[in-house]
Amino acid sequence: MATKLVEGMVFRTPVAVAVDDALIASFAEVVDVSEAETPVSVVFRVSVELAHQAMDAGVVPRDGIVHTSEALHVRRPPRRGDLLTGLLTVTSVRHRAGTTQLTVRSDIHAADETLPIADSTSTLVFRSEEADG
Repeated sequence: MATKLVEGMVFRTPVAVAVDDALIASFAEVVDVSEAETPVSVVFRVSVELAHQAMDAGVVPRDGIVHTSEALHVRRPPRRGDLLTGLLTVTSVRHRAGTTQLTVRSDIHAADETLPIADSTSTLVFRSEEADG
């Protein structure tokens, strides 16, 4: 990987994700809810963008990642018309037995709102060449 993975690294979505009819329909079909209500899972579209930023930077691999835990807190559900952006912060990096365990926090914001509408904490594990710590 090109860049050294360190605590405090931050990644941002390059563009806002629009919560529009197409996005709502795609998630509503998967989670089996009506399109009249915006599924909370729409926030994961922003999380995918954040993950791609970390992969593009070369700090996490594109494959071989095991997602070991996730906690999601929703302050308010996304709404049709929201423009969502995300901020991913690396909060912990541990190297052990040829693997890296990574904990990240993702904050999902709607345009013009100070507080995030949702935040999540994820733990990921992948093989690495780093020395045991």
